[in-house]
Amino acid sequence: MFLNSIQKNKKTSLFFINVFLCVLIIFLLFYSAGCKAPETSVPDIVTDKAKLIVGTDPTYPAFEFMENGNVTGFDIDIAGEIAGRMGRKLEIVPIDWDGSYSVPEDLELDMVISAIPISSDKEGIVNFSNPYFTMEYMLIVLAETEIKVKENLIGGPIGMLESEKSYLSEDYLLDYRIEGYNDIASMINDLKNKNIDGILLSLPVGVNLVTGDTGIYKVLEVVKSSKDFAIVFSKGSPLKEEVNAILEEIKEDGTFDEIYSKWFSYSS
Repeated sequence: MFLNSIQKNKKTSLFFINVFLCVLIIFLLFYSAGCKAPETSVPDIVTDKAKLIVGTDPTYPAFEFMENGNVTGFDIDIAGEIAGRMGRKLEIVPIDWDGSYSVPEDLELDMVISAIPISSDKEGIVNFSNPYFTMEYMLIVLAETEIKVKENLIGGPIGMLESEKSYLSEDYLLDYRIEGYNDIASMINDLKNKNIDGILLSLPVGVNLVTGDTGIYKVLEVVKSSKDFAIVFSKGSPLKEEVNAILEEIKEDGTFDEIYSKWFSYSS
């Protein structure tokens, strides 16, 4: 009888212990859930916007200039192609580019495209895209001259702006006797008066000259320089790599050549 009583008490004790443990476990579960740090949702970093806002100084035909109240030009078409491939609408903001390579802080610009030469000593304050254009120079003579090929000019006097001599290789310039000028008008006037045999003009100026005065000039050669143009971004801009990839696509699929021909084609 005594043993039965002990066994019964043990069973009762075990029952209450099990109940207590179950209650304790449930309590701990709810307690830990209540003390759990609240979940915070980290917003996605959205770089895609409806617009690609691009700054440009519209004072350099044929790269960028005003026409009928709108900004147009080679650079604008390149920017438009970039925006289209990003799925954005292009918005052009006219700016004054003073050569300091400082992206205007009072404007919300995604990038600046304005025939801006890459400058290694400015890489600390801005980011440059890969080069999208390399400046070319046109070797131009009078159409009436007997000079037919560039070899006929070797050793002769060739006019060129002093400020642009460094963009062409010394080896190339050694073939001629380079006469330096401080302004284009004087150089062209000397060519017309046959004081020099030819002139070397940057592509946009040369195209404007030969297409504006049809039949007066002829182009013997177009030569690439060391003057590379790039798109400028604020330091650390996340757009740089995406734009570089698009620039590569534009060159590979022939779009660049189409835009180039639109703005820089000529006949002489």
